[in-house]
Formats: sequence, C-alpha cells, structure tokens
Amino acid sequence: MVRLSPSDLLQAASTTDASTRWRLESEDLHVRNHDPRTDHDVRLTIRRDGDRCHHAEYHLLPAQSGSSVNLLQSGEYTVTAVVDDTERETATVRVSDDPNQTIVVEIINGSVRISEGVS
Repeated sequence: MVRLSPSDLLQAASTTDASTRWRLESEDLHVRNHDPRTDHDVRLTIRRDGDRCHHAEYHLLPAQSGSSVNLLQSGEYTVTAVVDDTERETATVRVSDDPNQTIVVEIINGSVRISEGVS
C-alpha cells in the first residue's frame, strides 16, 4: 500500500495556468488534522455501490491539511476513515463540482468526523 501525504494528491497539468486549473479541477476530498500538537495516521476507504474507488493511508502532521482534486465522479459514496487504528467513522457523502458536495475528513482531539462540504 502506498503512503501519501495529502499534498502529494494535488494534481494539475503543468501546461495550464492557475485560473484554468481552478475551472477544470474539482476538490473531491479534503483531509484536515485540527490537532495543533499531534501527528495522526489516517486510513481512508471510499466506496460507491459496494465497489472500492479509493483507498489510501495518510500521515498528517499537526494542523496539516490536504486535498485531492478530480479523484471521483459525481455521485454518492460511502466513506470510512480510521485514525491511529483506534477511532473509526463511516458516512455517506455526495460528491460533485459544488464545493458543498466534497468529502471532508477532520481529525479533532484524536477523533474523526466525516462530513459533506468545505466550510
């Protein structure tokens, strides 16, 4: 299994300028560690209609966040996040080009919360 930093997932064609990339890319997944002093390991699985669409492990430094763009097609997904092999949460989230339909995984005081939409 590949261990990725959230910033490794930021993908944009180098031949396009920033304003063009903004229009072409859609943030599908946002992962954020709110803990100011603690690293966390996050294992994330995203499924649609029972099929696994994405699986990765992230190591988040204190207060680190990252996102993935153009990772998923629009639709409804079941997201499971496990933090430090102890805290687990599963939620159903819609994904689309609308920022209010983005998978958001937040680690707060060692607990994990999955929600829809970047605030």
